[in-house]
Amino acid sequence: MREYYRIFKALLFFAVLLPPTIIFKKLRFPGYKIWPHIVHRSLCNALNIRVTTFGEPLEGPPTLFVSNHVSWIDILVLGHVIKACFIAKKDMAGWPIIGYLSSLQRTIFIDREKRTDVIEQRKEMQDRMHNGDNLILFPEGTTSDGGRVMPFKSSLFGVTEDAMRLQPDEQGGMQELMVQPVTLVYKRINNMPTIRSNRPSVAWYGDLEMGPHLKGVLNLLKVEVEVHFHEPVSRNLFKTRKELSTYCQRTIENRLLDSLRGKYP
Repeated sequence: MREYYRIFKALLFFAVLLPPTIIFKKLRFPGYKIWPHIVHRSLCNALNIRVTTFGEPLEGPPTLFVSNHVSWIDILVLGHVIKACFIAKKDMAGWPIIGYLSSLQRTIFIDREKRTDVIEQRKEMQDRMHNGDNLILFPEGTTSDGGRVMPFKSSLFGVTEDAMRLQPDEQGGMQELMVQPVTLVYKRINNMPTIRSNRPSVAWYGDLEMGPHLKGVLNLLKVEVEVHFHEPVSRNLFKTRKELSTYCQRTIENRLLDSLRGKYP
């Protein structure tokens, strides 16, 4: 019964919010970039996903938000709390509902298998940041079970190498690209702390099929997610993308483990 109630509630939000989102995006109506975030927030509400934030997302200079990746639910959660475009693998564009929502949020879909597209994709990301858009990157390149962080792929930080200085600031100088690590923690499921046995009910990884996993999420009583915003750092502080990748992974992983062990907050 809960599954059908959630579906009805989600469809109701879609019916009310999607038409203006599509129209405003097509017409580039002032403030159109905000509407997808309202849609994501409404879907979190429909699925009873409770989001608690620690710290604040950086606003002002162009920012690359770097996050661990656990589930398709991450898209709803981060889309709700961060005003930015996602960088996602190309096959995500075909996901039911989530793929369409991501396209509305002007997600940059990249094909990591085609090296011929890499230069063009990097240019699109740099152009987006040059025009003032923030980006959200999942540098693991895959999803985890939520209890650990998979190794970051430093190659995915390549976009930062040509965008270290992006556009003039108000004083006539050049704005630096900022990088802000973000830790996602799926803290409680159905009012119980997440442990290895119940994490698969929210974590979408390995060979889990989308359909059954989505149905399982619709039947959950409640999911509590923490979003930890770490101190933003300038890209110029790191000599190589490998150094930046290592810093972000260590920062995100330490907070994840501390939160799951009850050491934070």
